Amino acid sequence: MEEMRDLDREAVIQRVWKRVMEGRKEESPLALGEEPAPHGSLQGEEGELGVLPAPMPQSRSDFPAGAVFLGEGSLDMAPLLQEMIRHELADLRTYQTLAKRAGGAQARVFQAMAQEEKTHAKWLSAAYFLISGVRYWPEGGKSTPPTSYLGALRQRFGEEQAGMAAYLAGAEATTDPCLRQLFLDLAREEWEHACKIRTLVEQA
Repeated sequence: MEEMRDLDREAVIQRVWKRVMEGRKEESPLALGEEPAPHGSLQGEEGELGVLPAPMPQSRSDFPAGAVFLGEGSLDMAPLLQEMIRHELADLRTYQTLAKRAGGAQARVFQAMAQEEKTHAKWLSAAYFLISGVRYWPEGGKSTPPTSYLGALRQRFGEEQAGMAAYLAGAEATTDPCLRQLFLDLAREEWEHACKIRTLVEQA
């Protein structure tokens, strides 16, 4: 049964990847033999963040019931969006930590990636608000200090691939066209982060 789920997940990634990277030459990570890191969800470093999930939003009478894009019909995606926001904020703090420990050009790469992770969290938080009417932006928490520079890069490479796979799965799961496009855009950005990290490993 587990093997069947893995095959289904790989098929989803391959199918959606073609749409995500339309017109571009990059192969999917599965085609390159780079399996996304195992993951159950995008919960990531929730235990380190010290925050609890926001309560599930209730239906709001001030929002038109017939809205298709980022409307109440996507309330079932609210828990996943919470996890994704926490995950992106945890990545933000991790890259900030790496930027402080690195130097020169590497530090600038990590600083840029940290800012991009913050932007991702803002995109997701905006979508969450439009769907639920609730502003979700957890504060606090610390990232785990990396044991070694190369070890941290290897971990981040796997995490970015796992994030990409989770966003692709989210794109397949939602019926909201706008939310689906957001997930596809984020999947592409996660893959680009993985490629940047691979370049840093090659330069180390």
